[in-house]
Amino acid sequence: MKRWGYILGGLIVWTVHFLGVYVIASIADVVADDGHPLSRAAVGVFTLACLIVAGGLTVVAARRWRRGGGEMGFENAIAATGGAISAISILWQGLPAVVG
Repeated sequence: MKRWGYILGGLIVWTVHFLGVYVIASIADVVADDGHPLSRAAVGVFTLACLIVAGGLTVVAARRWRRGGGEMGFENAIAATGGAISAISILWQGLPAVVG
């Protein structure tokens, strides 16, 4: 189970980001307006936090992948690739909400 968490770490962060942005926008829409500056700031901070986590996971996996390591090589490659795709996707989802 630990290996699956490592392999899917970036994708899990992406999923958490997607749900978090949706929750922030839903709450902002009920309370005030989804374009309210506070909701945009919340999305921006949450996006930045998720980017840092996904980027960190990607860097760790890429370093392990470069070092090599037998049976873990494939898992490191998948973790690094998934983390990079997740970081790009988090940025892609969060930027329009922040920019408006």
